[in-house]
Amino acid sequence: MERKEICSHMIGYNSVCAAMLASALKYVLSSTRLFFTGAMQAVEELASSLRLGSGRHHEQSTNLLETIFELRVSDQLGRQEKRNLKRRQKNYKLMHSPRNPNRNRFATAA
Repeated sequence: MERKEICSHMIGYNSVCAAMLASALKYVLSSTRLFFTGAMQAVEELASSLRLGSGRHHEQSTNLLETIFELRVSDQLGRQEKRNLKRRQKNYKLMHSPRNPNRNRFATAA
């Protein structure tokens, strides 16, 4: 059963990538410059409109490619800094020993 789920997810992923590639080839753009999440949402919209059965499949597929082309990844200038860990947001120290010895130690102190 898991194999079927993995295969269905791979089919969905590959269909979105194929739509992105078709859009990139039609509008002469690198496929890495397209937004995957936006393309996935556009393909889902196409699937829902096809379920309704409007009958304009060619026009809808052309609109899909145009929508995917419009959803490009923007240039983010000056965004090459490394990731940093933020400081701990708690007011308490980290626990460095197991919980039970701490509980027993504080219970006997009272």
